[in-house]
Amino acid sequence: MEKLRILIVEDDEAVAQGLADILNGSGYQAEWYEQPRKALEMVKRQPLDLVILDINLGEENGYAICKKIRETSEIPILFLTAYQSEIDVVRGFTVGGDDYITKPFRLQELLARVQALLRRGKRAYGLRITSGELSYDMGRHQVCRDQSPLALTPIELQLVQCLLLGWPHTLSRERIFSEVWDRDSAYVDENTLSVNISRLREKLGTFQGTAYIETVRGIGYRWAVHVQK
Repeated sequence: MEKLRILIVEDDEAVAQGLADILNGSGYQAEWYEQPRKALEMVKRQPLDLVILDINLGEENGYAICKKIRETSEIPILFLTAYQSEIDVVRGFTVGGDDYITKPFRLQELLARVQALLRRGKRAYGLRITSGELSYDMGRHQVCRDQSPLALTPIELQLVQCLLLGWPHTLSRERIFSEVWDRDSAYVDENTLSVNISRLREKLGTFQGTAYIETVRGIGYRWAVHVQK
């Protein structure tokens, strides 16, 4: 079985080598690049499954690299950062990151986050779901508005699938964490879901004045527009 490939972009050799050793020892194929330019070339040239991206890279920070990756790829991106402020976290999600982990990190937490982002559960190929002006092709794992694909991250696509399949019911935050971030949702920051939902809601827009995703206070979220399966 072919190993899942992970690209590490980190200018601290000790941290990068430690990460690579952990991931390779856990059954992944991890490669490390210190220079962002070479890492970007790698993303364009080779099929990858995940990028672990340090925010503080000296001349060019991780936010800028993430934006460049998002111009051509929807590969999952896990930010590695020493910053813990809400502003820094939100900025990471805004530029296209899927999750983040702070230094120093715990081994099991790192592996849990990697596993959650790499999760590519079995898809229901051939099934297309429509709602308002949106359609979701579960085979291609693609959301379109009037046949034009939307640029959604892997986590955002997982959220769309989770909420569409759960319609018309309200899904608790705990259930969404479990389905989107796998069983290791205990390691996902509470703010992660709120930020991802907010960003996704903005990308999806509205249908006849109604937002596609509704917040049900004290419980979770529900898909608010009629769904045809």
